[in-house]
Amino acid sequence: MFISPEENVLVFRRARGNPMKGLRMGQAFLAALLCAGLLAPMAQAQQPDAISTGTINLQQVLEIVRRDNPEILASRKRWEAAQKRIVVAATPDKPRLDIERMYAPSMSKVIGKPDEKSVSITQEIPFPTVLYLRHGLAAKDAAMLEQAYRAKLLEVSARARTAYAMLFLAGKGISIYDESIGIMRRFSRVAESKVSVGRGTQSDALKAQVELTRMLNMRVTLEQEQETSQAMLNALMGREARAALGMPQEPASAVLAMKADDLESSALSARPELREAALASERSDGVLSLARSEYLPDLMLQHRQRSDLMRGQTHDAVLGLTLPLWFWRPAAMVQEAKAERDRARAELNVARLSTQADVHIAWSRVRTAQRLLDACRTTLLPQAEESLKVAESGYQSDKIGFLDLLDAQRSLLNFKLEYYQYMAEYEARLAELERIVGREL
Repeated sequence: MFISPEENVLVFRRARGNPMKGLRMGQAFLAALLCAGLLAPMAQAQQPDAISTGTINLQQVLEIVRRDNPEILASRKRWEAAQKRIVVAATPDKPRLDIERMYAPSMSKVIGKPDEKSVSITQEIPFPTVLYLRHGLAAKDAAMLEQAYRAKLLEVSARARTAYAMLFLAGKGISIYDESIGIMRRFSRVAESKVSVGRGTQSDALKAQVELTRMLNMRVTLEQEQETSQAMLNALMGREARAALGMPQEPASAVLAMKADDLESSALSARPELREAALASERSDGVLSLARSEYLPDLMLQHRQRSDLMRGQTHDAVLGLTLPLWFWRPAAMVQEAKAERDRARAELNVARLSTQADVHIAWSRVRTAQRLLDACRTTLLPQAEESLKVAESGYQSDKIGFLDLLDAQRSLLNFKLEYYQYMAEYEARLAELERIVGREL
């Protein structure tokens, strides 16, 4: 609520002639301000989040995950902090300032007029190549943390995609069971009507009730799975576990058309874990060069200005060098760096081989899930639906028994559940393949 200065002046002008009226108007004015200040935030707080109402899609979820997930945020901040350390690594230590005041006649003149005083500034500098190597190592560390951030981004996105698929599967399972419960109730009524006219047995009606109870129990289990998947997805989105979520839409993933060899070459060039291992191998070479630099002396530069009664003001310059006499220390550091270099190269080879294997395994799993999904959609589901229609018609005309009808209903229910299970598995396998390849497919 906005009250202009003109309205404010008008209120107090009307209050001049009647104090009580002015008091009441002032109270009303303050009440209006309080209501505007209190109700506006409440109205904003009561507005529901778009992700909490209606329907949600996978793209919305992934955008929120990449923006708000705490793991991704922590990894990005580690990378940003490492970038700032590059300048620190290439900068020498702070210079030292020394001030001497000597031969003062008395303690009261230590600061005032000493007989001799000097001011010196000292800067210790590593050998120039050392600063260069430190800068290179810090840059490699930052680049490695960048790849770790990108790997974390892909990993959390894959987990979010899997959780979204599980949430969608649980919701569709509940819908399928609701539909099957309605069908089973219709079968139960048919069985009871046949018993009442002497065309059926009491066991058929009992079997229908038992099957109906089993479906209701399975629905309760799916509700628990839905709550679990929702809590997991909320956590990945950086939200409270009990925060409301809209109904997930069916994932609309494209059919994977790339061959395993193409995916392998893409993974070898773009997978963050592999690039991080390559950077670690390059970094180990820099560590070895830095260890060899321990044989080189460090430098010390000093400038000193003196003043006394006899010589007046004088200037001194000092150049100092460290002497690497304890040669066994840099020798041990070099041997350690060589061992670390060999380890980094071996780990790079392991990462390359595991990437090749992971690509082929994940690609095979995606293709299998895709084939099963296509077979279920094009063949099994239409056949099961037609079989149920034939069985229901045959049962009503007393051509088949209730067990045959029940078997047809179970088959349709299982095939519908399998269809969405294959869909969720396809999403999870595709997300894993994207994480390995290092990009969206």
